[in-house]
Amino acid sequence: WAVSVKADSELCTVDDLAFGATFGISRPGSGSEVMARYASSQYEWAGPPKFAVLGDVHGLIRGVQDGRADAFLWERTTMQRHYTQGAVRYLGTVRPPWPAFSYAALSPFIGAHGARLRRLQQWAGAAAARFMGEIGEQQRAAFVCQALGYAAEDVAAWAAYVQFSGDGAVDTARIGKAVAALERAGVVAGLATADVVMTPDA
Repeated sequence: WAVSVKADSELCTVDDLAFGATFGISRPGSGSEVMARYASSQYEWAGPPKFAVLGDVHGLIRGVQDGRADAFLWERTTMQRHYTQGAVRYLGTVRPPWPAFSYAALSPFIGAHGARLRRLQQWAGAAAARFMGEIGEQQRAAFVCQALGYAAEDVAAWAAYVQFSGDGAVDTARIGKAVAALERAGVVAGLATADVVMTPDA
């Protein structure tokens, strides 16, 4: 995740946020809040982070521009055009020990609808494989540029590092690391083992 600050901010590094910075977040419990809590824990900043609820990415940008927040965290490629336009400035990157998005469901739902979930997983995996490989680089770039307004070079940079799981396999070790990190950050509590949050085989 990219850490963004206003263009003329005096902050120079991510560690400059360690002493009482206010983070803009889209809403309580959002990824932007979770990442701020994770960064505070991971880098052992002084005290828990403070938050200002500012809405979507445009609200977050306005919030750091007018001083309601010192910084916010958002997906790196999404932010690139705003850096290019000079709306905000890139301060640094925070990398969590978990993938960007994962499937999750309650155990009773998995037990009742396992076949449907497997089909959904298969369809999503097939769509991701087609999007990232079969349709070709030019067609993919054209779609993302039109749908999301990204520059072609930003799409190319994104496609070079992003990966999708083809089989939906669960990495037990990664889940354990994610649970431990979230517990240290105060995002979740009482999840002593990875088994508590791992979806069972349907």
